[in-house]
Amino acid sequence: MCAFYSRGKNTIQNCYTLTDQYKDYIKDKVVDSPYYVSMKEYDEFCGFFYKQILDYILEHSGTFQMPHGLGDFRVVKRKNTKSTKKFSVDWELTQKYGKYIYHMNDHTKGYRYSFHWSKIGNPFKNKYLYRLVITRQIKRRLAKMIKSGNYDYIEIK
Repeated sequence: MCAFYSRGKNTIQNCYTLTDQYKDYIKDKVVDSPYYVSMKEYDEFCGFFYKQILDYILEHSGTFQMPHGLGDFRVVKRKNTKSTKKFSVDWELTQKYGKYIYHMNDHTKGYRYSFHWSKIGNPFKNKYLYRLVITRQIKRRLAKMIKSGNYDYIEIK
């Protein structure tokens, strides 16, 4: 019943990674300068900074305003609609019963949670070219926090 579908290529293949950021940062720094740091130090600093932002967003239901008009980043919740197109397929039960069975999110009272980068009304050009990829580890952390029932986030429609 369920055929295997392979994922296609991403629309945009040229990712701007932390290594690329470091190369841009370090290219005009002199080795003896107080602003010169190794890749390891740069990575540790960025990791600490990103961890602080994510802790604020996840633990305090906060919104992070990105600098230079790049928008805001937060966790949002949406009420599931009646349309099954919006639900994720429960592949284990689908394989077992031979027909599509969907996750109804009963444990979250019918809400779906996701990370949201709002770029609406921001003046920067080509904003459709930018994307923010959240790691699986952070997504699992969000799921664990939601399942604990101690956290609630902003609802959007």
